[in-house]
Amino acid sequence: MIDLRNKEVWFVTGSQHLYGPEALQKVAQNAQIVVQGLDDDPVIPVRIVLKAVVTTAEAIHRVCVEANAASACVGLITWMHTFSPAKMWIAGLRDLKKPFLHLHTQFQQELPWPTIDMDFMNLHQSAHGDREFGFICSRMRLRRKVVVGHWQDPLVRQQIAVWTRVAAAWDDLRLLRIARFGDNMREVAVTEGDKVEGQLRLGFSVNGYGLGDLVEKIQSVSDTEIESLVREYDELYDVAPELRADGPRRAELREAARIELGLRAFLREGHFGAFTDTFENLHGLQQLPGLAVQRLMADGYGFGAEGDWKTAALVRALKVMSAGLPGGTSSV
Repeated sequence: MIDLRNKEVWFVTGSQHLYGPEALQKVAQNAQIVVQGLDDDPVIPVRIVLKAVVTTAEAIHRVCVEANAASACVGLITWMHTFSPAKMWIAGLRDLKKPFLHLHTQFQQELPWPTIDMDFMNLHQSAHGDREFGFICSRMRLRRKVVVGHWQDPLVRQQIAVWTRVAAAWDDLRLLRIARFGDNMREVAVTEGDKVEGQLRLGFSVNGYGLGDLVEKIQSVSDTEIESLVREYDELYDVAPELRADGPRRAELREAARIELGLRAFLREGHFGAFTDTFENLHGLQQLPGLAVQRLMADGYGFGAEGDWKTAALVRALKVMSAGLPGGTSSV
């Protein structure tokens, strides 16, 4: 199953040394409160991790490079609590290889009009800082998500949550391994494609395996394993009378269990997150792996019929994006 709480989005707050240590300490405290609020909200599926306030080009570049190398990090949220001169961000944003979301917000929802003074104005310059940051992102033609509104607003948090799901799916695709059992259906065009280009642009690799490799794994499944899985079928599903323990076609259900166990073992041992097969290449299998495919998709695997590796990758991405949400996704 897919657990997005194993993934992180780093929260990076921009400022500058001009304001002095006392103001920067307050910036850090406010950023911590924002991060705690986002991380505690169950609507956001990933962990929101606070990073130190960045005030120099070197610090910005360092956190961007560290994010690139951190396997758990799927992207950044940037927030300019105060004014953060945007030329400091050029090197870091230029070298950042992961998605980022620009959160255009301010710490307090309302302005304290009776007591507002220059100290408050110096500290709360999100309108100024975020405009500056937005300018340099646009000038650099950087793709990013921009969310505008107060950080405690449920609608703002929902937008952040959706983006984190997309970022997690993007991260998963970069190293996704897809097993292709047999080729695609003969004479069919739509399931063909340039697998090298797919890997260059999106990251996932597609490799073919002969049915003999899979059949060998299926034939190694023990009777004890098969009986245990068939009992699970009996408990979970409304089994047709002819497939029940005393039915004349019980052996076919046992064979479906054997195929599922072998296919599941093959995918697990090869660290695959998606797979394809084709009904025109079933040598060594006694039936289509229909039940196995449905149950593997329920567990988060991507699948494409007739060798359709593009659909397999897409279904896997949908599985990651929708992890923990009601309903489901599937290849039909």
